[in-house]
Amino acid sequence: MIVTFEHNCAKYREKAINNALVLAKDELMPHVRKLFINIKPMRNLAAKYGVCGDCMDEEDREFTIRIDTSISVDEMVTTILHEMVHVKQAVFNENMDYSLPYDDRPHEIEAHALEKQLKEKFDARY
Repeated sequence: MIVTFEHNCAKYREKAINNALVLAKDELMPHVRKLFINIKPMRNLAAKYGVCGDCMDEEDREFTIRIDTSISVDEMVTTILHEMVHVKQAVFNENMDYSLPYDDRPHEIEAHALEKQLKEKFDARY
């Protein structure tokens, strides 16, 4: 996995993001070799767009994850873990149904469930 940061953010936040990315990749996609993650740290993403983070599939196993760096590190890690579930879903071509309300979408239900499991492992490890 190759990770790049589009903008600078505080070193402690960058470290937390990297740790979350590695844990999620190892847990969700241990055999995937080719994976490019571009992190786009943004201030006040939640205030401006109503999300703490999101994930865009740039094709060919390249993804951009926008993350709000004005939220707590704990929330930021949880958001990265959630978005990495969406990366996994895209890599494995899992069905993503956007026609349903957000809370009823199977890919969001899975992401919320796995983010909790991954966060427990993250907290135990780091």
